[in-house]
Amino acid sequence: MAKSRGRPPFEITPELLAKVEMLASQGLTQTQIASVIGCALSTIMDKKKNYTEFSEAIKRGQAKGIAKITNKLFQRASEGDNTAMIFYLKNRDPENWKDRVESKVEATHTISKIELVPLDDDSKS
Repeated sequence: MAKSRGRPPFEITPELLAKVEMLASQGLTQTQIASVIGCALSTIMDKKKNYTEFSEAIKRGQAKGIAKITNKLFQRASEGDNTAMIFYLKNRDPENWKDRVESKVEATHTISKIELVPLDDDSKS
C-alpha cells in the first residue's frame, strides 16, 4: 500500500472554526492564522470564499478583538488617562479633535511665460 504524500485534507470542523475565531480575536493576521493551523494563506482565502461559516468565524473573531481593545481604551479614557482620552477623541470625533487644521490655498494667477535673464559677466567674480 502506497503512502499518501502531502498535507492531510483541510476539513472545516467546529473545533477548527473555534480556533480560527480565537486566533482572529487575538489580532493575528490571516497569514499568521494560516501558519498556526498549518496551511497556506491561499487555503485560508479559498475557504473564506467557499465556506461562509469559515469567513464568519474570522470576522467574528476580529470583531471580538476590536471590541475588547475598544472597551479597554474607553475604560482608560474614562479613568482620566490623558493619552487614551486624546486618542479616543481624535479617532471617534476627528472633525472636532485633530492636531492640525488643513487650509486650502488657491492661486488666482497663472504663469504663462518664464523668461531667463543672463547674468552680467561682472557678477561671476
